[in-house]
Amino acid sequence: MSIDAAIVDYSAGLLLRYFRSGAAIGGETPRLDQRRDVEILKGHWALSAPVRNLVGYVLAHPHEAQALMTYRVRTDDAMARGRIDARRTWLYRQQSGLPSALVTHEAVRSFHTGPNLLLAWVLREAASYTARLLSWQGKTSPYLPVIEKAQSEMRLLQRIDSLREPLRAVSLGERPNAGAIRDAARSRRPMYRLAVDAYRLMQGLERGEPEAMERVARSALLAPLEDWRRFELAVGLSLGEALARATGVTLGLRLLGADSAQPIVTAGRFAVYWQQITHYHQAPTLEPSEATVRDVLRAYGINVGTERPDLIVVDRDRDAVAAVVEVKYIAGETANVRFREAVDQVVRYGRSYAAPGETGPLLARSLVALSRNAPARIDPAGDAPFSVDFEALRQPHGLDAWAASLTAPW
Repeated sequence: MSIDAAIVDYSAGLLLRYFRSGAAIGGETPRLDQRRDVEILKGHWALSAPVRNLVGYVLAHPHEAQALMTYRVRTDDAMARGRIDARRTWLYRQQSGLPSALVTHEAVRSFHTGPNLLLAWVLREAASYTARLLSWQGKTSPYLPVIEKAQSEMRLLQRIDSLREPLRAVSLGERPNAGAIRDAARSRRPMYRLAVDAYRLMQGLERGEPEAMERVARSALLAPLEDWRRFELAVGLSLGEALARATGVTLGLRLLGADSAQPIVTAGRFAVYWQQITHYHQAPTLEPSEATVRDVLRAYGINVGTERPDLIVVDRDRDAVAAVVEVKYIAGETANVRFREAVDQVVRYGRSYAAPGETGPLLARSLVALSRNAPARIDPAGDAPFSVDFEALRQPHGLDAWAASLTAPW
């Protein structure tokens, strides 16, 4: 198994342990916030593989929707568009005084059928949750391109003639009946069987089924992220689990639909921020070389950007940053090169989150996470960040020493 696949499996496992209702994490007490988190999962259901497969198939086969022959009552003057209803015709002529009026039953093709109503309900529900998911995202969310693509596909679906009648007829507050689900499941047309699969996945999420949660986690929570983002997410989730174990408090997961300025994970007094400088950031005094770079860029009308740590751990009781975490996904470079880059960044970031002359203790509580081959510390003296790689991260207590350093007095 490649490291990318292993990271996906690891992250999906962390999410599954969190979302599984009533399941403890790491033998401690963190549990699912059923009402909030199931809604978040249902939002990501709209981006999951079963729903995306259904939408793609319907767009590729817009004429596959099956219609039934039904009859509608028409009243015309001297024209019969179908079977004449003699009784209604006589009554209408008596009431209206029109001797040539005819009431007929006109044969028409209707898409207002059980399987089509199920299909329309799933598509309407997916469109609703896609819009809700978009409203939860920040401006820099990696989910934005995927959500925008899903919304454009939903707009295309609304233009399909055969779906207009069912889409108008369905109500999101009224679920498809058992007969509609049964008929769609027995249909020979893949369109309806895909709709049943998406619908049953939604039901599985609502019942808290682990298999349904894992399908959504793999195809919607993790798939939109690049490899390096997935590794950052895996590290962030691991930090939260380690801190929850160390403090014995409930783990709170907020990355899936939280405001981008909010922490992605909380564990008691600790909060983990992902790609956020936070309000704790204080611009440090520039060193001579840094001041020179600033002046040169200013001559070109370019501002010096503010670098963001990959992850920041905040102690909310102390109202201070407890640790800076730098994550490196190794592709072509060597582990030592990436580790040197990470240490350089942690030291620079420390100047922004600790008072001058007090960066040492913050550095000693910080962490560098590599995807592979993290170096082992051989000199315990001095203030140096912890080092961990993905293999160590996967161990049950791989971050316990780091978490203990944050919970100890400092």
